[in-house]
Amino acid sequence: MASSVLKVSNLTKRIKKTQIIHDVSFDIKEGEILGFLGPNGSGKTTTLRMVVGLIRPTSGDIQICGHALKEEYINAMSNVGCIIEGPDLYGYMSGYKNLELLGSMSKDVTKKDIDEAVSLVGMENRIHDKVDVYSMGMKQRIGLAQALIHKPRLLILDEPTNGLDPQGIHEFREIVKKLAEEKGISVLISSHLISEVQLMCDRVSIINKGRIIKNASIEDMLSTGEVIWTLDDPGKGQRILEETFEITSTIDQRGLSANLDISRLPDINKAFFDAGLRISLVDNKKQTLEDLFLSLTHEEKI
Repeated sequence: MASSVLKVSNLTKRIKKTQIIHDVSFDIKEGEILGFLGPNGSGKTTTLRMVVGLIRPTSGDIQICGHALKEEYINAMSNVGCIIEGPDLYGYMSGYKNLELLGSMSKDVTKKDIDEAVSLVGMENRIHDKVDVYSMGMKQRIGLAQALIHKPRLLILDEPTNGLDPQGIHEFREIVKKLAEEKGISVLISSHLISEVQLMCDRVSIINKGRIIKNASIEDMLSTGEVIWTLDDPGKGQRILEETFEITSTIDQRGLSANLDISRLPDINKAFFDAGLRISLVDNKKQTLEDLFLSLTHEEKI
């Protein structure tokens, strides 16, 4: 089982007499992408600021690659690359010069590290152009390269696709997924583009009013538990569900449908097959992440 690159345990934050973060806990495994979602004022930004050490928690623990942020700040943060509120770049310099300038602040960053970061974000052909002529998507790629030159094990991306067009969003998403899958980099990503989080992330943590209210894999989070079968004899299927599995079902224009624990589905399908039923389609109905987000946070708009 992959180890936790980031582990947040019982994090709280109190400002004067008001507690704004309540026992927040989540973790990110190696090579995993975790989406961090919350409406405005939910405590999302405050939590991210605590994770990167910009503000101190009132209580709780943050561990990065086994190093406690409170006691081993330098060792912990040496494993982190961040894009918070957009990349900070000098427009009159080339993308490469920007990376060299940042790399010169650390004795550990080599030319090879910079070249590898440029390659990872797909900017080889334009890296020596001035930043002033870059599109927003190209600037975001350079910002990502900045975060990568130290070879971090954890990337923290706060609204990384802000201002990007659909093509830029797609390209950025594919780069992030490639970093996780091929380089084993863990990613914590905060975004208001919920459909993008659904496409990009392995798991999602939803925070509201300073509390984590849902923390699960995308697959588990979106499954409604409703299964719909298209059978040659739905009435016979309904009898099998009720008599063999004690599951109540309905038949309508969609087919035979029932709410059930998805882990029972293989046994049910086998029973249908053994009974001579022909199964044309099995569909596990899912909701969108946006629907779930709205229902959990009771927000009318995102």
